[in-house]
Amino acid sequence: MKQQSVHKAFDLFGKKVISTAKKILKAKGKNASGNLANSLDYDLHVYKSGGLELSFKGAGYAKFVDKGVKGTKSSAKAPNSPYKYTGAHKTVNIGAIDKWVVRKGLSGARNEKGQFIKRKSLVGAIARSIYLYGIEATNFFTGALDQNMKTLPKQIARAYANDAAKFIKTVTKDI
Repeated sequence: MKQQSVHKAFDLFGKKVISTAKKILKAKGKNASGNLANSLDYDLHVYKSGGLELSFKGAGYAKFVDKGVKGTKSSAKAPNSPYKYTGAHKTVNIGAIDKWVVRKGLSGARNEKGQFIKRKSLVGAIARSIYLYGIEATNFFTGALDQNMKTLPKQIARAYANDAAKFIKTVTKDI
């Protein structure tokens, strides 16, 4: 039995999850370069047996943005995160933070005394803060998945019913 309606339902579900995740990223201001949103996609594989497999993919750091990362000193920003900075690496990715600082136009700043702070020092301070206090969880993907899962069972049930009806019509046509 060919399951065209079920395939379409899962395909639509995948598109909705990705679209919702991109909207959440944008709303939370967590898409400085656009690379993360552009990396989000899904694969829908149909097996010969009729089974379907839906998988989502994104940039390697997407899971950290979604779930957050606990800092070495505090886990308040991401208390439920499975990820944590450890003593093995005493800092975070300085190169990525430097690019982010440039993209945000924070090439130099002033301290509380009004003195100019060089970009390199600013990047170091941001990296240390992230290492100590972590990265806040955005739940951009988890939220998008949860939001769209609420309607999925009804859509799948309808799709299976449509496919079964088509199959019955095809089989009984010759009788």
